[in-house]
Amino acid sequence: MSPVRASVPRASIARLRHESLGERVYRTVRDLILSQVFPPGSKLNVEQICRDLGVSRTPVWDTMRRLESEGLVNTVPRHGVFVLNYGADQIRDLFMVRGALEALAVRQAARHLDGDSRATLEAAMTEMERAAVAVELERYSRAAIDFHDCVLRAARNQALTRILENVYAQILVLRLRSLYLPERVESSVAEHRALFEAVRSGDAEGGERLARAHADHVLQDALEFTRRAER
Repeated sequence: MSPVRASVPRASIARLRHESLGERVYRTVRDLILSQVFPPGSKLNVEQICRDLGVSRTPVWDTMRRLESEGLVNTVPRHGVFVLNYGADQIRDLFMVRGALEALAVRQAARHLDGDSRATLEAAMTEMERAAVAVELERYSRAAIDFHDCVLRAARNQALTRILENVYAQILVLRLRSLYLPERVESSVAEHRALFEAVRSGDAEGGERLARAHADHVLQDALEFTRRAER
């Protein structure tokens, strides 16, 4: 595959002036991958990135190594650096990890939920329900992401947060975190409402079971979404 032709947007270049060099380059390239300016499976043109950002190869290659450690890119010897692009088996593995980690997050959140976390989680749940009634899938997807992020914050476990956010980033690159099949929205709302009630009531064991079941359903949605995209 030939290198992706997209150039780094000027807004991203401007931001480089306000951060330390290594972190600026990393954050800029990572954001471009997550926003799919550099789409899944595309070959990154390292020389072009250097020219666009006005930096040497060193911070760019440091960024590539850092992104590879996060699973967002893959370096193929003598061929270059490619953005993450998973097949069905790898998607299953990724969502299996997600399910296990989200189950732990729900368990921890049910044990540690405080008033502020309860309020933000309830607001995310309410927004999901309103978006579903309005049949606004993008709005619903954003609210669902907010819901799971609220659960993760409520878990109060920094190590879990770092690992699960990395998993979420890989799913986002694959465009599988923000998908909802229209026919699945109603059942998705019910699943999230059950998760919310379990966390709110402090039912750690019940919440963990619900989280695992929900993750399995989301996996099936992701695989179906992938099949439809390939047709």
